[in-house]
Amino acid sequence: MNSEMKWGAQMEKQAIERYKEFIDDLVVLRPSVYPRWIMENGWPDKVENERINRVLSGLTTEQKEVITMIAQSARDGGIHDVLVYLTDQINLEGLEIVKNGVKLATEPFDSSMPYDWVCRREGDSWPD
Repeated sequence: MNSEMKWGAQMEKQAIERYKEFIDDLVVLRPSVYPRWIMENGWPDKVENERINRVLSGLTTEQKEVITMIAQSARDGGIHDVLVYLTDQINLEGLEIVKNGVKLATEPFDSSMPYDWVCRREGDSWPD
């Protein structure tokens, strides 16, 4: 393998690693603070939060658990929607995402960003 081919393979490997880091960073950011606030002591003690905390204090544990699922689902949906948008912009409009000077790979595992995020969120390993 000549040096140009080695350099190209190295750049492709870096692009895939940056892609994986990008998706994994979003998995780390996934958990919302709202479920904890709902289940524990409520929103921060401020005038604008009094109404929320009053309603939360009247809920049963089961009701709070359902609302925490809804809150986390809303956050997950937001992350998913942004990834769908980014995927469309990359594939249709030429958007490029660059991290640490390296352009992220585009669908390196023949799957979309939202799909890869969901898989990683669920604990799946990256494909070889």
